[in-house]
Amino acid sequence: MSPSVPIYRQIQDFIRGGIAAGHFMPGDRLPSEFELARRFGTTRATVARAFQELGFEGLVSRRVGSGTYVSERQRDNVDTGVVGGYEERATAAGQAVSYELLEYARTEAGQRVADMLQVAPGAAVYRIQRLRRVGGRIAAEDRYVPEAIGQDIQPDWLAQHAVQHLFREYLGLRIARIDNVVRATLATASLSQRLSVERGAALLVREHIIFDLQDRPVLCGDTVYSSEFSIHYALRAAQ
Repeated sequence: MSPSVPIYRQIQDFIRGGIAAGHFMPGDRLPSEFELARRFGTTRATVARAFQELGFEGLVSRRVGSGTYVSERQRDNVDTGVVGGYEERATAAGQAVSYELLEYARTEAGQRVADMLQVAPGAAVYRIQRLRRVGGRIAAEDRYVPEAIGQDIQPDWLAQHAVQHLFREYLGLRIARIDNVVRATLATASLSQRLSVERGAALLVREHIIFDLQDRPVLCGDTVYSSEFSIHYALRAAQ
């Protein structure tokens, strides 16, 4: 398999292929995180991410203290995507949208960011940290873009515009799709201060990767929301 394919996707393809070929049958216990990490030369965290996304697809299920198993019943695959830009919809609804840029800096990609952006660990990337206020509600953004894109972004753009608007209007990038994983977390000391919530409060995290028309990842990262937010998705059954 091409080394440009992120390891977590290689693991997913291995599991999907095994299920399709009948090597892994419904109810079968799959290789452990440790076994797959050793097989693919990666970390257990990367394997856990692969299992998590396969779980969202309904292919596998996790049993606490026992392992990960092929699901007894397979769900139809669906594509999940955000319909339009959240900030643009909020503005159209008459809500005030503003941004506070906390940091925009060149840094090195850790393993997670490297997997998401399909670059080598340690590759140069740009990190965007900012607060987004919509109608008085705050979300914290922690995102990364490849160096080739980041070096063309002006910090003042990030203090004024939604990322999708910036890509389209300033960089000429057209977005083809956004892969999302939504999960819950608890507020750390840093997040509690940024979002004006108590430490340990329940938060919603949207982990996402934005792809251009050539299916290249152009941005990845997390947006963390307080419990006041809701996220609307459109689901389309695969044909």
